Amino acid sequence: MKKGIKLIRNVILAFCCVTTLCVGVFVAANFSHIQKIAQTLLWIDNCYLWDAEKETLTDGAIRGMLDSLGDKYTAYMDEATLTSLMEHVSGNVYGIGVYVALDEAGRIVVLDAIPESPAEKAGLQSEDIIKAVDGTNVLGKTLDETVALMRGLPNTTVEITVERKGADHTFTVARYELGTTETVAGTILEDHPDIAYVYITEFSEQSAVQFAKVVNELIQSGFSGMILDLRDNGGGEVNACIEIARVFVPEGPIVHLVKGDGTVDTKSATEAQLDIPLVVLVNGNTASASEILSAALKESGAATIVGTQTFGKGLVQGVYFYNDDTAAKITDGTYLTPMKNDIHGIGITPDVVVEQPEDASYDVQLEKAISVLKRNM
Repeated sequence: MKKGIKLIRNVILAFCCVTTLCVGVFVAANFSHIQKIAQTLLWIDNCYLWDAEKETLTDGAIRGMLDSLGDKYTAYMDEATLTSLMEHVSGNVYGIGVYVALDEAGRIVVLDAIPESPAEKAGLQSEDIIKAVDGTNVLGKTLDETVALMRGLPNTTVEITVERKGADHTFTVARYELGTTETVAGTILEDHPDIAYVYITEFSEQSAVQFAKVVNELIQSGFSGMILDLRDNGGGEVNACIEIARVFVPEGPIVHLVKGDGTVDTKSATEAQLDIPLVVLVNGNTASASEILSAALKESGAATIVGTQTFGKGLVQGVYFYNDDTAAKITDGTYLTPMKNDIHGIGITPDVVVEQPEDASYDVQLEKAISVLKRNM
């Protein structure tokens, strides 16, 4: 027994020594930088005219460091922003019922409003540019920060100011409890009973399970081909899109995740679970995880891609947690398509390029997808 206690004590002692050594090496290597930060804190503490909250100073320093990287996807997340992100990823969302994305100019753009949601009832529309939330200017704020401002307790309201066709409009929108957001919807096309149409609005942790449920229900009706609509899908949970890719990709790589140190984690498929003709619809707002799925289906030969050039987001972010309910979201890798193409800033070119005219009275891209699918069935 004594030998066992002695062994445990020695292991703990060795661990503490190694940890202390690692910290010491880090401090030595970055001494001048750490000294500068500490000196600034000391000056504020001793010389600043007014009182300053240590927490505010720390948060500001971290935010400044991350912002200085010049990467719009890397950001500091306070408690409210982190909570909002975790709710969003899990699929348990509280908000106004609107999908938003960051465009190339760094503006927050409305992709769509959930049918019958407070956002839709209030009048928010696709392509609205969000300028302010409850009077707070969101220009320069991250997507996560803006979404966090729109979130809140159920049965409260929030004012959303948007720019629409050059004019500003302000809407008072109720917040409500969305519960588990359904990110996948599907139907058998009325005029084409042999075609299943499945639409994925974004990828949450629940999306793969929801996709399987929707497809299994449609199978009962019978179909010979499928149209998978990823238009205006800004991405989300990468693992969910990988699981959906495995439904169709017959064999081989789905995506190569490349870390900053050069290590590569390749996600692969072994056997297609659903071997049917497939067409995928994409547009300029198809981004990130949606592009991973589109590229995997295109390069594996599992699907024909129809629509317009995708957004081109090939970066991956990791969430790193502090011990006080805050976190840093840091771009820590990139991804390559199955054929090891880097699409960041480029996007995916559809096999069949079809524009959707703004004045069209019907869904031109969907009609083209139907005709392409019919030829393959």
